[in-house]
Amino acid sequence: MPAPARAFQGPTTTELPMTSPIPFVHVQAKGTYRDVGRAVGEAARDQVRASVAFFADGFSTMTQGRLTFAQAVEQAAAYARHARRWLPQYVDELQGVADGSGLALQELLVLNCGEEFTAVEAAVGEASETPLPAVGAASGDRCTAVAVAAAGRHVVGHNMDWYVVDAVNNVLFDLTVPDGTRIMGIAGAPYLLMLGMNSHGIANVSNSVHSTDNRIGVPNVFVRRWSLEAPTAEEARARGLLEARARGTNHFFGDVGGRLWDLETSATASAFVDHSGAGSMAHTNHYAAPAMAPFEGSRHEESRVRLGTAERLLAEGVARGDDPVELVARVLRCHDPSPDGAICGHADGSMVAAEQGMTVGSMICDLDERRLHVCAGPPCENPYQTYSM
Repeated sequence: MPAPARAFQGPTTTELPMTSPIPFVHVQAKGTYRDVGRAVGEAARDQVRASVAFFADGFSTMTQGRLTFAQAVEQAAAYARHARRWLPQYVDELQGVADGSGLALQELLVLNCGEEFTAVEAAVGEASETPLPAVGAASGDRCTAVAVAAAGRHVVGHNMDWYVVDAVNNVLFDLTVPDGTRIMGIAGAPYLLMLGMNSHGIANVSNSVHSTDNRIGVPNVFVRRWSLEAPTAEEARARGLLEARARGTNHFFGDVGGRLWDLETSATASAFVDHSGAGSMAHTNHYAAPAMAPFEGSRHEESRVRLGTAERLLAEGVARGDDPVELVARVLRCHDPSPDGAICGHADGSMVAAEQGMTVGSMICDLDERRLHVCAGPPCENPYQTYSM
């Protein structure tokens, strides 16, 4: 288990016990990819099974009646064929999770193709594959990524917004992969770890975007995970451009060398922006680079509101000389300007659970100290617990 350092609460810190109002499981594992997955499946068996059951029961509601869970299992097999061809190690890891939790690999693949099933455009396959229709989910992503490289400090933060079930089934992953790279981050139990930091001093806290040139290929979760393990920022960027990727994402990189890199992709295009000289960087769930405008599939104004709020707060804090960790925490807790456009998101209790989204977890990567501050659920209500790599 990673070593607890202290409980981080933001502008002030106090010594607190290792607890959280919303529990999450700590998993430390190493070995082959299947060994790593099996350790996760065994340690978080209840959380994995509960998440899969939630999706199985509510998938039709999540997809506005257009797709059942059984149909999603069939469709995920097309993506799995590409994942096995290009990044087979992560199919092995999911097989390990299946072994440890007692579930079928096919069920876990559905959850790890979640972004593909929220696509606003149909996914076009190869000649031998049947195109998959657009579905569109009832609860989309509202994630926010922020970073600061100032005063000799390098800090990257992220709020993960997804379906409410993930908030109570979070896992703190601390994994050592076969080449010796160690990765840490928080995610829902059934997913491959795809956000966090690694032992090389690199963080990647990617955000979903809604591209319009989707195709049947390697799912986003697999591409993000491969990038997270990269030994250099250059290699992380190259991995994000995997030629067989199914759809777009935003790769948000920070490293101990002070680089703040943003890579926006669709299935067939990309744009790269170096923010290193600005001292801070933010991204939400829409394309910011003009070159990617033709591939934009989302018209949600709230993403643009969140980006504006994050950029303003970061710039003001850097100008004041605020402590970077405290600054990032304050941004991730922000409720301005309104509940609909807030960085810190809360569930709408008037909706059925399968339609509710919220900030299911938050993390702050202190790359200089190799410390990870994490909480399950909205960070305005839950203290960050700190773990040291």
